[in-house]
Amino acid sequence: MSFGSFSAPPPDPRWSMPVPEARAWVFAGFWWRVLAYLIDVIALGMLHRFIALAFTPAVTITYGGASGEGASDIAWRTTQAADFSVSSPMILMPHVHWHGSGVYESLSFLLPALYYILFEASALRATPGKLACRMRVTDLHGRRIGLLRAGVRYFAKFLSLLTLGVGFLMAGWTLRKQALHDLIAETVVIRSRPTPPVLFTPSS
Repeated sequence: MSFGSFSAPPPDPRWSMPVPEARAWVFAGFWWRVLAYLIDVIALGMLHRFIALAFTPAVTITYGGASGEGASDIAWRTTQAADFSVSSPMILMPHVHWHGSGVYESLSFLLPALYYILFEASALRATPGKLACRMRVTDLHGRRIGLLRAGVRYFAKFLSLLTLGVGFLMAGWTLRKQALHDLIAETVVIRSRPTPPVLFTPSS
């Protein structure tokens, strides 16, 4: 007995197509901001090292020696990029002799400011550290901030530092998770996080 041909029903498109993950923007908490800061510190350290190698001569530092007052039988040398040379007859106490152009020092001072201001005022709205943590810096209405506001936010961090760090800790208890420099610049730091799917909705 033949039952004829049988074909499976077409797949439900609701299940055959990938469902995009639902995400929501929330105010970034204190520890997320700490993690983003540590990532930015590493990135800035790499940029700082590149500038040091590009704009400064390599000098050799000698510690200890076999002659002079305070001589030691232990001596070693290390070579580094610097805008100064180091030497001293005293053990482990090098003395700095300036002979640089100042380019390295100027760039070292400007680099952190340019890093934070340009990244946060850009279309990215975040530094690489914040991007890695799915964070953005916006104004109080969620809009992109400009160079002026980004600059105010950066230099206001020195006020957060002068409060013995309390200005940074404020991000842990303020309503919008704002640190002192956020309050001054009228900015917020937001983070994208997944939202759990709604599996059941009770009837009223």
